[in-house]
Amino acid sequence: MRITTAVLISLLATSAAAASDDLTPLSDEFNDASTLSQWRQVYLVEGWNANQLELQDINTTRSGRMVMMPFTSTWFNDYRGVLTFKEVQGDFVVTADVEATRRSGSGAPSSAFSLAGLMVRAPRQITPATWHLGGENYVFLSLGAANLPPTFQFEVKTTVNSVSTLTIDNNGVSRAIIQVARIGPYVIALKNVAGVWSVHRRYYRPDFPSIMQVGMTTYTDYPTCSGIAPFVHNSTVIHGGNPDIIAAYDYVRFQRPHVPASLVTSI
Repeated sequence: MRITTAVLISLLATSAAAASDDLTPLSDEFNDASTLSQWRQVYLVEGWNANQLELQDINTTRSGRMVMMPFTSTWFNDYRGVLTFKEVQGDFVVTADVEATRRSGSGAPSSAFSLAGLMVRAPRQITPATWHLGGENYVFLSLGAANLPPTFQFEVKTTVNSVSTLTIDNNGVSRAIIQVARIGPYVIALKNVAGVWSVHRRYYRPDFPSIMQVGMTTYTDYPTCSGIAPFVHNSTVIHGGNPDIIAAYDYVRFQRPHVPASLVTSI
């Protein structure tokens, strides 16, 4: 029997109060532009040499925020998009305050599947020369406009060996606190809208390795991407199309979850 939403939220929130947490140093309040260098970029790690972000900075475009604005790019099946991340070993809770709007700065994005959020992804030991189909494994929760632009929606996606399964929630907002927790083989996506926490989705992902890439993603304009082969998409900066999102993160915080052993199997 699964534990209730209220109990789960309470257990996850306990980690935020821990005085000494080995993951706390990974957190970023985005008040110092120099901390951008502490974040890794998936396109660089894998050697793609194609930065799919038109804009990314900390405490510059907006005070106290990391701002990300992608070129046309996406995450779906074998399409690999933007991921700004840190490596995390073992169980964790990552929390972010995210705002996603159209590029003009207000309103829902006008381009289909233009969202921003948190992603946990299994690292790939590849280069463009060794890349192959079927290697993507991740979970993310994001907000913006999905299949009904310009309407605010949530999108959650789990991808297993490059087979993506997504769920869309039409009760979206422009800004929310979102959270992804990894507890053993379980990945739990949560959201806080107007001060109310809820468990958005739970996934059983025993295939995930011990070390994961955990961080921020943003993507836009899937209709254009869908007409491009995945390898070309992954290795090219796509100019044109209809990219229309700008994302601002107030913070990203990492903690260890504190779930009693007796309750782990109830998640």
